[in-house]
Amino acid sequence: MDMLDKPSYLRAFDDFLYKPTYLLLCWALTVFANVFGAELFTYTCFVLLFLYLCLCGRDLLPVMPLAICSYIAPSRSSNPGLSNDSLFAFSNGGLYMIILAVLLIAGLIYRLIRDPELGRSAFWKCKRVLLPGILALCAGYLLSGLGSAQLMEVGYRNLLFSFIQAASVIVFYVLLTGLVKWDKAPAGYLAWTGMCVGYVLLAELIFIYFRYGVIQNGIIERTLIYTGWGHYNNIGALLAMMIPFPFFLTGKGRHTGLFYISGLLFLGGVLFTCSRGSMVVGIIAYLTSYTISLLHSRRARANIAIHVFTALVITAIFILYHDELLRLFRDLIGRGFKPGQRDEDYASGWQQFLDNPVFGATFYPVDESIYSWSTSAEFVAFFPPRWHNTILQMLASCGVVGLAAYLFHRVQTFWLFLHHFAGKKMFAFVSMLVLLATSMVDCHFFNVGPVLFYSAMLAFVEKRLDQ
Repeated sequence: MDMLDKPSYLRAFDDFLYKPTYLLLCWALTVFANVFGAELFTYTCFVLLFLYLCLCGRDLLPVMPLAICSYIAPSRSSNPGLSNDSLFAFSNGGLYMIILAVLLIAGLIYRLIRDPELGRSAFWKCKRVLLPGILALCAGYLLSGLGSAQLMEVGYRNLLFSFIQAASVIVFYVLLTGLVKWDKAPAGYLAWTGMCVGYVLLAELIFIYFRYGVIQNGIIERTLIYTGWGHYNNIGALLAMMIPFPFFLTGKGRHTGLFYISGLLFLGGVLFTCSRGSMVVGIIAYLTSYTISLLHSRRARANIAIHVFTALVITAIFILYHDELLRLFRDLIGRGFKPGQRDEDYASGWQQFLDNPVFGATFYPVDESIYSWSTSAEFVAFFPPRWHNTILQMLASCGVVGLAAYLFHRVQTFWLFLHHFAGKKMFAFVSMLVLLATSMVDCHFFNVGPVLFYSAMLAFVEKRLDQ
């Protein structure tokens, strides 16, 4: 449907989908699902929005926040890693979600067939600079374990898990690059999406603290920090990835103070996840993003009041609550950065690579029991525990072939950000570096949610910010 043919109320709705108020709606629906266990309601709303975009929307850019928010919407009681009776079980809400997924696919096919400007041959001919590296990485995943004895044991499961890994990095990138009118896309849309996701995570974290009594006897018990889609490490890493995006917006509009405060709140949230790797990387990301914002924006540099306010708030909190903060984090500080069982896991992953150096020995550990947070046998049987390090994971699971594919993809992504150097790309670059750095001590690059955002971010930078 052409924009000129639409009634005025639909044109107004289309405009709404590209404004920050739409992200506020996404935030509200996601928090509602997570806090009240209303996932099916929220997912139904998201699917209806998606179908509208496929049938008569301008393009699919507004799908970006829907996809990320869908991942972080599940409530604590729906965590499939802790209960076989979660919402995602077929006997509960699984069948309904399959129906929603079928509607999503049908709507997408309709758009690809009926849209003469973005669909049909135009979609497949769309220039995608990063596609060679992404295809190589997907091939590396799908070839995982080829020729190994372990593949005979877990062949179907490994192929399906590898397919999920490949889909998480390629599908969103391909769809967004081809089905968005990038000349009309707001430059700040990615940043507003990051703000939305960051505030969803903050709301979820606050709810967890108050509802489940995370602070016990004045000390944070971080094992209680988990929700329907992950625990403290997952929340911490994804929230740390969002830290740079408020700073992107400091150069726009009159309310730069709001964005500096948002960045500070995101950092505070990361600290209260007690995820050690995310805390260290988050602090570096905050300081780096703050510095880039000062270099990138005259408006940001001119707002002396907010910089003084930020420094005073941090100083006052440290002085007034020094003892309380040390007590809160005492257990974490006492533990320091001891790797715990990771040393043994790294050794087993390296041995798996040495035994199967070309294509690895699948994503499933061979004759080793490595740490898994899940207590559901069915969940672990499909989602294997991982080696908490991207390089080691690629070597153990996909061998030198997989690692070579990953490095090819990595070279392409760095080239995207660093050639035609521009300050507006640097905030997304910092976000990507957060994912890569935290993935050196955890398995975030092999979790669907962070990679969905990463995939969307690459598409946005290539098609909008790199122009």
